Amino acid sequence: MFEKQVHAARVRLDEYKRSSEAFYQARVQQGKIVKARAEQTYRRYEKQIPIVAFIAGFLYDSLTLTRIDLLLDNVILFSYTILAGVLMVIWASIEQGKRHPAFFVKHLGGVVFGINFLLGGLLSSYVVFYFQSAGVGKTYLFVGLLVALMLANEFFSHRLQTLRRQITVYFFCSFAFFTFFLPTFTHLMNVLTFIASGIIALVLTALVLCAIYGKSFFQNLDFVKRFGWPPIAIFAAMLLLYFLNWIPPVPLALKDSGIYRSVKRLNNNYEVRYTKPQWWQVTKNDDSTFEYTPGDTVFCFAAVFAPTALDERIVHHWQMKNVDGDWITTDKIGYAMRGGRDGGWRGFTRKLNTAPGDWRVEVKTERGRLLGRVPIEIRAAQAPPQEFKIDYR
Repeated sequence: MFEKQVHAARVRLDEYKRSSEAFYQARVQQGKIVKARAEQTYRRYEKQIPIVAFIAGFLYDSLTLTRIDLLLDNVILFSYTILAGVLMVIWASIEQGKRHPAFFVKHLGGVVFGINFLLGGLLSSYVVFYFQSAGVGKTYLFVGLLVALMLANEFFSHRLQTLRRQITVYFFCSFAFFTFFLPTFTHLMNVLTFIASGIIALVLTALVLCAIYGKSFFQNLDFVKRFGWPPIAIFAAMLLLYFLNWIPPVPLALKDSGIYRSVKRLNNNYEVRYTKPQWWQVTKNDDSTFEYTPGDTVFCFAAVFAPTALDERIVHHWQMKNVDGDWITTDKIGYAMRGGRDGGWRGFTRKLNTAPGDWRVEVKTERGRLLGRVPIEIRAAQAPPQEFKIDYR
């Protein structure tokens, strides 16, 4: 009796093993089929996948990078900067035949990919932040430079795989990071912090080169000339662009602006009043085309974002275009600003006794950093408008 039970148990065990083996083989076969289909799909869309991944990554950054002063975002970007430098040291040292752990030697392609990934992540973030701060045409040219460099790193990275080019891109990324990192956490924004940003980036780049070449780097004049002049040239160019107001004034950004017939502060809101739009004026939300009668007051409202605890003074430069096409500043009216509010620090200025013609208000910091321009077309009118719309900012 006992032997029959043992035999029956062995039979059931054998059947279980055979069914398990069959199930396993079926799963393996199914996995091979799925893998083959995935490889086939990848080969079919191989050229489009990098573009889709690039767009998806950029859209993700655009949606998630909302405030330039968030500690976590800055820590991540700083970590990217340091890690990119470490991987650059590993890659360049292996290329020179220096001994490294077998893991890095075996996965050298992964190291190169990591460098490109980190630099691409930095450039993508900078495009978002600098675009948010860009307010006039020439500052968009700098954003265009960032976009071009980001695209080159993404799609032509094989052409950047020389140490001198990588060092040049690394210095630029470091400089771009510290230009908004220092003002955010020192609560100071001036030419000294901008220069300090460049110096820190130079020191960081020099440390990467020293880690690669050791003390011999500074003892070899050819090395210094070969790797030193591109960062220094970029530093000089960035300083020139800074003084020409071609670099967006990060971390500041003009979030909202408009021309109105009256602006009042009511508790935590600003009440703005402007001529009621006609049914076809679906995008009208201010009086940038101002129907003017003698005695009217023109109000300019602006909301400027700044990092928490960064104190600055905003100045509205009221300018009129003369018969020669030149912009003549008629008034400079300023007010204090304090950072921290998501929608920006709100303020307004007003002007009496204007004249018909083309006007604009340049919104600047007290030190002259241009945040944006608010255009105004003042037209002479026989009578003031009778119907108005009220919004709250």
